[in-house]
Amino acid sequence: MSSAPQTWVIDTKVLVTALLTPGRICDRILRAAVDGQIRLAWNAPMLAEYRAVLCRRKFGLSPVTVTALLGAFGPTDQVALRVAPSLPDPDDEVFLAAALATKDKILVTGNRAHFPPARCFPVQVLSPAEAVRNLERP
Repeated sequence: MSSAPQTWVIDTKVLVTALLTPGRICDRILRAAVDGQIRLAWNAPMLAEYRAVLCRRKFGLSPVTVTALLGAFGPTDQVALRVAPSLPDPDDEVFLAAALATKDKILVTGNRAHFPPARCFPVQVLSPAEAVRNLERP
């Protein structure tokens, strides 16, 4: 009998990198979510940031593509918005807040310096490479 998949939070950089570099590390994280190996938690401000960034002209994604991608963030994985400790970049606090609202408390980011361990405890902040290594463990 297998246990329930862990619930992770990914920041915008991880999501965008997954889309821009198919088959690479961040894409492996997104594919793990699609395959049900992990679940991706989110809150409303995170989804708004994902949408705003993905709709930037430089990425060349159509609104239909962005809507379809964000549709994968289903309602059952939405977490309540809560207050998080202050971070060097206040825009990152919504990601920490989402991770704090999950049972597994895992945040995957391409910007680890933005998430000082002392401020993020008990959340485990992982780089994409560390996250993929966790996926590969038996």
